[in-house]
Amino acid sequence: MLKAKVSKIANHSLRLLIVGATLWYLYDQLVGGEKLQTVNDLLAQRLKDRSGFWFLLLAFALMPLNLFLESLKWQFQIRKLERLKLNKAYTAVLSGISVSMFMPNRMGDYLGRVFILEKGSHIKGILLTIIGSMAQLLVTIIIGSLALLFFLPSIAYFSDETQWIYTAIIVLILVILVAGIFVYFNIDLMYVIIKKLLPRKSQLVLPYVEVFKYFTHKQLAYILALSFLRYLVFSLQFILFLWAFDLPLSYPEAIMLVGLSYLFITLIPTVALSELGVRGSVSIYLFSLWFQSRQLVFENFELGVFVASSAVWLVNIAVPALFGLLFIYRLKFFRRENGKA
Repeated sequence: MLKAKVSKIANHSLRLLIVGATLWYLYDQLVGGEKLQTVNDLLAQRLKDRSGFWFLLLAFALMPLNLFLESLKWQFQIRKLERLKLNKAYTAVLSGISVSMFMPNRMGDYLGRVFILEKGSHIKGILLTIIGSMAQLLVTIIIGSLALLFFLPSIAYFSDETQWIYTAIIVLILVILVAGIFVYFNIDLMYVIIKKLLPRKSQLVLPYVEVFKYFTHKQLAYILALSFLRYLVFSLQFILFLWAFDLPLSYPEAIMLVGLSYLFITLIPTVALSELGVRGSVSIYLFSLWFQSRQLVFENFELGVFVASSAVWLVNIAVPALFGLLFIYRLKFFRRENGKA
């Protein structure tokens, strides 16, 4: 009885801590940040302008679809452990975004989701969630790497003497992509590797890492396909925001630059507290290289790129994080269960 009471108090305390930390961070970014105030002002201005209104409206309208695809993917992943209705998976994704706001590289996303489980092991849930994150990362690397192959010749001249450098880059990228695809579709090898590396702790570890054997190649392909669809949605949002702020880019040019931006943003280790600044800086640098290579000069293009990048963060992270706070009360960090947590 005493243990149950302590668990209840601990759950309430952690929920309040998460809500407080998330609200503080969002307040600091949305109210205290001067740069984001500029974002809000420009968004309001473009909403009044018919030329940018429909781009903005469509970008905002794609937010539920982005979250739906991620929820559908996570529901499919976690069903190996516990059956969840889609609406519960949706609230779990929202809670994960809230928890991830103040943790490095969005690690809180895993915690915010799995603690909604009633019976399934939290550790297994985290590992299953990581598999979905691997799929999303693989898609980002594939598209970003292909974008890099088109981007490099546009900003650098490769003569006959230096052509080998570009060829070597192509070979290196192909090796990385093939290795990434092989690892993803053979994720079950992790079970064998861990079993051999930790023979003395196999009884302790293997019951958890067996999740890497849960999916067939067909199921892994389905998760990858959902990740690809989700990538198309949030990359389209970025492009729509760029067009809304009058960045003169064709769709092929935009998808190349957006793909590169997402690649570098993903690979750079960040704490969520500084992510908004990282997003803007990376995107501005890549876009400036492109415009310089084309000898194009646009007034205040840096501001347009920064606002577009920030708007994607606002729509896909900040707003869902606020909604996610409504479901933090469902998270159970401590519970009594038959299985291991």
